[in-house]
Amino acid sequence: MAGRSRVTRESIVEHARRIVAEHGTAALTFQALAGALGVTKQAIIYWYPNKWELIRDFSLPELRAEADVLIAALAPTTSGAAAMESFVRALVAHHLADLGRFRMLYLAPQFDERAAGPGAGELLAPIHAATSSMYGALAEKLGADKGFTGDNDARRLAVAAHMAGIGFITMVALADSMDDPMAHRIDTMLDALVALLTRAPAVAQ
Repeated sequence: MAGRSRVTRESIVEHARRIVAEHGTAALTFQALAGALGVTKQAIIYWYPNKWELIRDFSLPELRAEADVLIAALAPTTSGAAAMESFVRALVAHHLADLGRFRMLYLAPQFDERAAGPGAGELLAPIHAATSSMYGALAEKLGADKGFTGDNDARRLAVAAHMAGIGFITMVALADSMDDPMAHRIDTMLDALVALLTRAPAVAQ
């Protein structure tokens, strides 16, 4: 096999995307990447000493793409309820279109013990910037509608909405991976989630 001179970080990430798309997240190993690229495993490790760094480079463009989708969905909305609904529906639609990508973005880092190791703060900075942009866009829309937000902090509501949407997708992904269809149709469950989130929030304590 050829050595590390034949590969770059970009080519490794590109092949990681292909492996996840075709075979799922469990198939993404350094050995699988080495085989796909026709190099030694050490050539992969030269560029990515641990899987967390690979997940970071795989995920960051996807997270930025998610932020772009959500910000675009918010643009035409003119009320807090409409913004909340557009945000959640766009989030769910974006990730249900590619559950493999979702698993790499939101689930895979939970299973890598190095994710919280030394230097994690530096790795997380661009991730925080991406999430902050989507939270900020929703918070701006919510904050402009005091009839919807009441005394609640708009930013906190935005983060909670994103968490709710991610939780929804996680359960769908779990049912998919277990080949255990949900008792209720996904679209009706999404309607129920939207109905909950578009009610005027309770007054903060």
